[in-house]
Amino acid sequence: MDPDPVLPRGPLRPAPGGLVSRRVFTVAELIGAVNDLLRQGFAGIWVEGEVTNANPSARGHLYFTLKDETAAIDCVMWASRARRLKFQVEDGLAALAMGSLTIYPQRGRFQLVVDTLEPQGAGALQLAFEQLKKRLAAEGLFAEERKRPLPALPQRVGIVTSASGAALRDMLKILRRFPHLRVVVAPATVQGEGAAAQIARAIRRLGSSGLVDVVIAGRGGGSLEDLWAFNEEEVARAIAACEVPVISGVGHQVDFTIADFVADLRAATPTHAAELVVARLEEQQRRLDQASSALVRDIVRHLERARRRLAALEGSAGLARLPHRVRHLRARLEVARRLEPALARVLADRRRRLEVARRLAPRLNELLTDRRHRLARAEASLRSVPRRLAASGHRQLLASRTHQLIRSTRTALERLGARLDPLEKSLGHLNPRAVLERGFSITTVEGEAAPLRDPARVRPGTPLTTVLARGILPSVATGGAAPRRRRNVPAGDQPGLFDEPEETS
Repeated sequence: MDPDPVLPRGPLRPAPGGLVSRRVFTVAELIGAVNDLLRQGFAGIWVEGEVTNANPSARGHLYFTLKDETAAIDCVMWASRARRLKFQVEDGLAALAMGSLTIYPQRGRFQLVVDTLEPQGAGALQLAFEQLKKRLAAEGLFAEERKRPLPALPQRVGIVTSASGAALRDMLKILRRFPHLRVVVAPATVQGEGAAAQIARAIRRLGSSGLVDVVIAGRGGGSLEDLWAFNEEEVARAIAACEVPVISGVGHQVDFTIADFVADLRAATPTHAAELVVARLEEQQRRLDQASSALVRDIVRHLERARRRLAALEGSAGLARLPHRVRHLRARLEVARRLEPALARVLADRRRRLEVARRLAPRLNELLTDRRHRLARAEASLRSVPRRLAASGHRQLLASRTHQLIRSTRTALERLGARLDPLEKSLGHLNPRAVLERGFSITTVEGEAAPLRDPARVRPGTPLTTVLARGILPSVATGGAAPRRRRNVPAGDQPGLFDEPEETS
């Protein structure tokens, strides 16, 4: 009977000393034969131990060692299996590995090709949750200082959830209390394969769109596996990078996800998330209602006070005379309105007459001078007439002619004087020095020729020059323009700058 029926038979070869060996293997043949035996006897076995030397490769394969107190075995998990793990394989992890035992040909060492790896104690999902939570917390993604406050008066709300779930209906019911709110829904699968990628994509799209002021990401309750999409790192980083505040509303009060820790605000349920959005609006609405009520009360109080004052005025004598005074003022206003064109015409006529007088003044002066010269010549001629008449004996005729000439000359001069007097008065009134003689003055800023009309142009310390009727008075401004005070002088009693002064007898 063959003492080792498990091993295949090898070729017979002579041995030293004439002995005959029953089997001879190459190394590759031996390892191949042993691998066949191991696959047959140690396929689908479970091995427990502590993970050490965990080393993921660039291609995604996972290499590590399982050990206990006395032994160790190398393990490999191919990338197709490793990428399905929800948790990270780290040194010190107590794990259960299921796979097949083989020999690595290049080194002739045992290794376990792992198909399934589970953590001992906590489940795989719980371990993955704790590992990701610890890592993101170390990065500061859960820090309170990075949390953003919700907008005080949100106008546009984005929602990331299942389009067919009850969570969406519950949130819309709350948000519709305020019809002016614009709601933008970015539907996404919230559980199962690819759910995390859809949720993250929807959050990024809403945050960068500029269409919303705040985003609600959530879903209804379920098991840890159902809620797992909100525990994925991809969703957590999308929330952290969102450009607007994010409220997480996943599951029920007892459910916590990674999204809850990263979000700017956690809500116990999707309905609670919607209530957090409108809470500020409800508070503002309450304040507006209070302010409106207070305003109405103030208006009613003022109206009542005005009614009492009106009733008191209706019984007073002053109010009884008010219609008559209004009619009188209206009549005066109508007269002024009608006289305005006539006054404009009179003013234009006066201006024309003054312009004519201004142009005639030089000519009148020449005419007066000429008449005076002619009168002087006539007087000289008359003084020689008596001598001539005395010589001729016509004294009586001389006296008559002299008297007649003097009378006609005096009459002509009186007529000319009567024509010149009004013109001289008008010219005298137009003379600035005559205006100064009546008490007026002209003030200019030093270095400027134009008279000063507006005191607002003068700053303290500005040198001024005031021209008076009998000299010039220099001065310095000490303050701003003083307010003008009106004197209670009737309009008809106030003289104008160029009015003629009244003659006193």
